[in-house]
Amino acid sequence: MAFPWATVLLAVAAVGKAAATYNAARAQQAAYEARADRVRLASKSKEIEAKEEGVKVLKETNSALSTFVAKAYANGHVPDEGSNLVAQYTSIKSGVEDFNLAALNQEIIQNLGIIEIKNLKAAGKAAKRTGTLAAITGFGVDLARGYKAAGRPSQDTTDITGDIEGTNNIG
Repeated sequence: MAFPWATVLLAVAAVGKAAATYNAARAQQAAYEARADRVRLASKSKEIEAKEEGVKVLKETNSALSTFVAKAYANGHVPDEGSNLVAQYTSIKSGVEDFNLAALNQEIIQNLGIIEIKNLKAAGKAAKRTGTLAAITGFGVDLARGYKAAGRPSQDTTDITGDIEGTNNIG
């Protein structure tokens, strides 16, 4: 009986295909992880920009307050009374609202980044899991198809060495 090279080659090919499918799934997961890292960096950059906007607003508010106080003193008025005080409160209120808006923007940017990062990581895990399952099932299907194409071994289970009466005509 000849060595079943076709069966060996079929098994090796099935293993190779399963390994390639699994490696493709791992590569897909790595791509999602890399994308998540890029999103993390971009989100952090946007957060910093929003924070800098808040700092800018505070500096502008401080400058406006300084101007109000300086003008009041220059005109011989008391800066913490009457219309001067109202102007300062109005400036502070406006500055606080703008600062709070910048802080809210920073938080929104951070939360959106976190959500996108989690989604990308979940997609990476799902890609790996799906690829692993595809590799396993593909391996089985390839073996079954090859087994069917190569032809099944004979279903005759007669043991040729166990025929004591000599009816098998071996020989």
